[in-house]
Amino acid sequence: MTKDSKSKLLSSAFGEFAKNGFFGATTRDIAGHANINISSILYYFGGKKGIYAAALQSIAETVNGLSADVFSRYKQVTDSADTAAARELMKELMVRFVTLMSGEKISANMKTVFFSEYSRPTEGFSILYNGLILPVHKMMAALLMQASGGRINMQDAYFYTFPLFSQLFVFGSRQETICSFMGWQNYGSAELRKICAYLDKQIDFMVDEL
Repeated sequence: MTKDSKSKLLSSAFGEFAKNGFFGATTRDIAGHANINISSILYYFGGKKGIYAAALQSIAETVNGLSADVFSRYKQVTDSADTAAARELMKELMVRFVTLMSGEKISANMKTVFFSEYSRPTEGFSILYNGLILPVHKMMAALLMQASGGRINMQDAYFYTFPLFSQLFVFGSRQETICSFMGWQNYGSAELRKICAYLDKQIDFMVDEL
């Protein structure tokens, strides 16, 4: 078996999980569409749960990799105690995620699997949660507390940032509905700027008004 076979299986798995969900996808279809013997799934991944876990791990690693430049400034900003810098980094994080979840740097299948797992968690949810969602939530909460100059404590900051993530996932997973309501053809650069400007205002409201 080759690494190329493993990557082909994972790519096929994303297609099947995106189309049929975890419970509807079968290892037979995954192997068949990859044109690879079904025994290879057991060999590389240990079965359907294993290849699904690998898919979720791939999502976390991909998003983390595409956000590494923003993440890298987190410690510097929090060490500085600069309230304005914390506010701006919060905004940068939200812009990065909305553009990733709405743009083309992440495959459509990968995004579908992510949103499906977030909406209807399986046993594998902890992979996304611990590898991506929780670390980012902690960053956002710490930045909100800092941006507020300490007026917002950490527990409240965790609570207040939940709606931000909810809005992010709505903008990413309900594009057709939002475009229909707004009269947009699709998410182009102008539409994404409008969404990001709205999220910026939400962050300003939390920092200034709460």
